[in-house]
Amino acid sequence: MEYTTLEQVKIRLKQFHIETVTNDDDTTPDVVVFDNKEDNPVIEQLIKQATEDVKAKRCYPDTFTDDDITADLKQFENVVINLAVYDHSQAGENYMSALSEGGVSRTWKDRDKLFVGVFPFVKVL
Repeated sequence: MEYTTLEQVKIRLKQFHIETVTNDDDTTPDVVVFDNKEDNPVIEQLIKQATEDVKAKRCYPDTFTDDDITADLKQFENVVINLAVYDHSQAGENYMSALSEGGVSRTWKDRDKLFVGVFPFVKVL
């Protein structure tokens, strides 16, 4: 099954559950139902931001059309998903690098390390 970027982020955030449905032919397949719809606008914004961040890292040449950029970005879908999940999962205030609360300590990986394999285009002089 193919999921949208939004759905993939929601799966990684565990914002789904499985239901069994009964079809007209009496088969009973399991289906994925996505939860927390009120969170979708935030996740969509994080996906857009992550996509723009990847575009900025790629430094596309002026000769690239929007179609060229869209095609190239497909290979970085996992990076976009990782960035969106990372940004969404930060507990507390934005831009924190660590949090200690109630005996639990969290430290976040450097966000730039999530850009593995995203290299800029280079111009030959």
